Amino acid sequence: MSKHMLEVECPSCGGKNISKNGMGHQGMQRYLCNNKECPKKSFMLKYLYNGCEHGIEWKIITNTANGQGIRDIARSLEVSTQKVLDTLKNKRFHKQRKLRLYQHN
Repeated sequence: MSKHMLEVECPSCGGKNISKNGMGHQGMQRYLCNNKECPKKSFMLKYLYNGCEHGIEWKIITNTANGQGIRDIARSLEVSTQKVLDTLKNKRFHKQRKLRLYQHN
């Protein structure tokens, strides 16, 4: 009987020093990033709700910049309209978006 090794990488910092950190509420494996500079310590490889996926906020911001409406974004990304609204209200993403838009021009 062979064991399958799954190489896990942190979605925030890209670190490979990862350890298991118990199970989530739905029985999914939770992981812990052991990098001290990592902004997000705990993560899962697959979330049941798409609103928790890594990078979903940036997809919401990009779709908004492309002229999509809140309900359209929520439908296409399979998240709630409240997730879209909360992301758009978050000032941290507005600063990142302005910075990236100015860098492209």
